Amino acid sequence: MFELDGEAVRYGVTPVENSFLMDYLPAARGDYVKVYLWGLFACACKGPEYTLEEMAQELFMTVPEVEAALRYWERRALVTRVSDAPPSFRFYSPMQRASAPAALRVDMEYVGFAEAVYAAFGDKRKVSPGEIALAWEWVKDVGLTPEAVLMLLHHCMAQRGPQFSFKAAEKLAVSMKEAGVVSPEDAESFLQHNQSIHEGVRKVLSRMGKRRLASDDELALYEKWLSEWQFEPQAILDACREMTSGDPSFKYLDSILNGLRARSGARTGEQVARQLEQERPEKDQASSLFSALGVKLTGPAAALEYRELSKAQPHAVLLLAAEECRRKGKNLEYMHWLAEDWQKKGYCTEEAVKEYLDKRHGLESLLREVFEACGHRGNPTVADLMLYKKWHEEWGYDQEMICAAAQQASGAEGGKIPYLNKVLEAWHEAGITEVSQVQERKAPAARGKTKSVSAQQYTQREYTEAELLSVSDDLIEEARKYRGKSGMGPGDGGA
Repeated sequence: MFELDGEAVRYGVTPVENSFLMDYLPAARGDYVKVYLWGLFACACKGPEYTLEEMAQELFMTVPEVEAALRYWERRALVTRVSDAPPSFRFYSPMQRASAPAALRVDMEYVGFAEAVYAAFGDKRKVSPGEIALAWEWVKDVGLTPEAVLMLLHHCMAQRGPQFSFKAAEKLAVSMKEAGVVSPEDAESFLQHNQSIHEGVRKVLSRMGKRRLASDDELALYEKWLSEWQFEPQAILDACREMTSGDPSFKYLDSILNGLRARSGARTGEQVARQLEQERPEKDQASSLFSALGVKLTGPAAALEYRELSKAQPHAVLLLAAEECRRKGKNLEYMHWLAEDWQKKGYCTEEAVKEYLDKRHGLESLLREVFEACGHRGNPTVADLMLYKKWHEEWGYDQEMICAAAQQASGAEGGKIPYLNKVLEAWHEAGITEVSQVQERKAPAARGKTKSVSAQQYTQREYTEAELLSVSDDLIEEARKYRGKSGMGPGDGGA
């Protein structure tokens, strides 16, 4: 067995053909040339057990970088991978490969494409072999021409910067194929349209006060607005003015444009501007209404809610309903019910609703005085109002007598209103009609916890809302005089 002394290797030579230096070296990256030369050296001096890990360590490279370089030389047909476990490579002479150019034609086409991609990026970005392989798939699998793919890469670099994702660009390559792009002229036309989308999205983002690149979803939405919904770019920008609350977004703008599309045929900038100007009064009315209600509701949702409410009542009546809901601490759902309820009862003008509310509030005010006198907590209910009507109309008691009875009920530990009803019932049966008579009579012996009584089970008569509010103005005036004598005042709050 014979072997060369280890030190003698340093003094030997590794043959490199001039054809390699002239035909291959100029177009190859420096680290690829380094791997090829070291591979030639390893073939002569390292032996078959030499590994990729050892080569990477001695060249101060990573194993993936060495593998990428070897794949490059595989495509140039100067290296062949003969096994995977362990990785094994065979090197060929450039002159040997030059004798079979037809067999290398496809590889050389790939090499030319790769060199064009490297040249396109220059020193702006280090393109990986995997990225070039992906771009080559757009030629072989998707069916684009190499020229179209290079135009696509230049376009993506201009729109998103040199660090764009090749994977994201693949979607655009598929779109080009679906659009029937064949020639460089087709590609130029397609990419100009795509560029207009990017520019439009940038303007929308700028109008929103956002300084960033557009997402794929945002680009898709803008494409839909242009191509499917047929909005002009200026119309889209004009619609941005409607994003008056919250964080403006493409989803928010999409709902605005969808609403415009459903309500009118406005598509140009002039048409959209005119349509939005016509809708301005409705928008202002909706804003004032929901502000009065104390609800933060804007945009398309506010417009939709307002249109539904407007079907039941005019704006002036809706404002009164909003104030009433807010006074009672009710929500938007209750307001819908209230507007429809007033409509059913015939209260459809501002004057009619004000008269209705004045009477209702007057009765509630009287009951609040009664509640204060007996120490009852809570707001007057419809049942309480009907009970009060019984005391006044059926039993003939005025506010002074009712409040006197309420003071006697203040000591009840259970339900004060049922006990108050029992006091007045006892007075009615005894024929007591004046306060002076009360001092001659003791209160009913029911000071402890009261049981369920018929106080609110008033079977004597069922009242309608209209009858409930038919309490004479004289009674309310009488209550005002009573307040003046007693120094009592109406409580605040809602029923």
